Amino acid sequence: MTEQELQAYVEKADADTVRVRVMDASLDAALVALGFGATIEPGVYALDVADDGRKALLFDALRTLGVAFADGKEWCPAEVFEYLRDMNLLSGTFTRVSWREPGRYHLVEV
Repeated sequence: MTEQELQAYVEKADADTVRVRVMDASLDAALVALGFGATIEPGVYALDVADDGRKALLFDALRTLGVAFADGKEWCPAEVFEYLRDMNLLSGTFTRVSWREPGRYHLVEV
């Protein structure tokens, strides 16, 4: 995948709350329409989900918006996406974001 601009990414999704960090404010209204609420941290939205089925539906909607899923350690959002895909709750590819250093990221379709 060629380097593209990161507009937003799921930064946390290992429990009952999904947190999205937004760099492109044009996504704010779409996130609110999905049920996300702003947090006290600027540019961060959160939404509680009841179960894996609802989380999968939410991940699919986020993927459609062009939101990436953070790579990292221990149940990072990218691993949660892969788990939901392995459980046949999701299908298809998604964009994974990882960081080379602060401010330098790499996007890949997986």
